[in-house]
Amino acid sequence: MTNKPRHPHRKPLWQKLAKVFRPWHRRLGIASAILVVLVAATGILINHSNELKLDTAHVNQAWLLDHYGIKAPNQIMVFATEPLLAASDNLLWLKDKPVLEAQGPLLGALAYGNHYVAIDDQHLYLLDQAGNLLEQQSRATGLPQDLSALALLPQGDSQQLWLNTASGSYLSDADLIDWQAAKPLVPLDWQTPLANETTSGVSQRLSLAARAMHLNWERVLLDLHSGRIIGLPGTLMMDLVALSLIFMAISGLYLWQQARPKQRRLK
Repeated sequence: MTNKPRHPHRKPLWQKLAKVFRPWHRRLGIASAILVVLVAATGILINHSNELKLDTAHVNQAWLLDHYGIKAPNQIMVFATEPLLAASDNLLWLKDKPVLEAQGPLLGALAYGNHYVAIDDQHLYLLDQAGNLLEQQSRATGLPQDLSALALLPQGDSQQLWLNTASGSYLSDADLIDWQAAKPLVPLDWQTPLANETTSGVSQRLSLAARAMHLNWERVLLDLHSGRIIGLPGTLMMDLVALSLIFMAISGLYLWQQARPKQRRLK
């Protein structure tokens, strides 16, 4: 009489694990394929961010700026259109480029000889024709305080620069070094922002450009790569993709290892 095995149909453990791993390996691979491609593609782009200049390329898509909650400037003022001289809050724009970040909201800007002059309520900024800051004046340099407006008064072949303040009007010398309280002999045409159909389009363009200053494509790619672009759900989703990849790597190695003896027997 022979002894029969108690469980003649019981499969070995490696076969059971292989049976469990194989369908899940396939399902997770298919389910995460798109996200894996996204992670890989964004990773390559981030790796070459400097070469592609993504860290300095600003996002100009309004819907994406809205998604990040980047708001439009509170105020845009156009002081000249040829060449463009405008302000968006504390940013001064010259020829469609931001050239100055003032310490407060800008109140006025104009061309003065071969230079540009801009003011906020406590500072005066002197720039060259390219928009480079040459000098910044404040109370410490003798500048009047509580500024409100600028004005130019023709004086022969030159111009006088005037400042309007809460305490009265001030006239500068030719080098914009000394400021003296004075009363103009003629009414001054204090600068006010331009307002017409042309400036309306300029204001919209500058509004978008000012918002774009706060977001570059490198930041967007980093958020896509990590899933943070849609907040906590995106981060958790990318965590699941990472766990899926770990599982597929382990299960793939296991299935490959268990398939090797079968291949040998078939030879």
